[in-house]
Amino acid sequence: MAERKVHYIRIEGTLVEVNKEIYDTYYGIERHAKTLDEKDERNGKVSYNAMDTDEMLGEDMIPDLNSPSVEDIVVTRMMREKLRECLSLLSAFEQELVNALFFECMSEREFSYKSGVPQRTVNYRKRRTLCKLKKLLKK
Repeated sequence: MAERKVHYIRIEGTLVEVNKEIYDTYYGIERHAKTLDEKDERNGKVSYNAMDTDEMLGEDMIPDLNSPSVEDIVVTRMMREKLRECLSLLSAFEQELVNALFFECMSEREFSYKSGVPQRTVNYRKRRTLCKLKKLLKK
């Protein structure tokens, strides 16, 4: 009768008995990872972790492509400031209309009911106010 070979793998410092299939798979993956690391080393690939310093992690040097650029932030702030400036040049009713419709997400019908102004008039004044605001923004 053939003697069965016993296979072990080390898990957290402890030897665990496994069958041949698990043993081959485990060490095959380990050998593959080691081979890839050796190839990277030969080709001069450097990991970001190798650039760690006391002050900064190498991973912090990876640019975040989802965050807005400094230029975008500045342009957005300038546009907001220009909009605030132009809104302050509108009449009190126009400011109330813009605030209700665009910042409070109120419908024309709701604003009409609240202000006592007919809905068609609200629609007309909204269009007129937006044209006025557009001209002010272009200056």
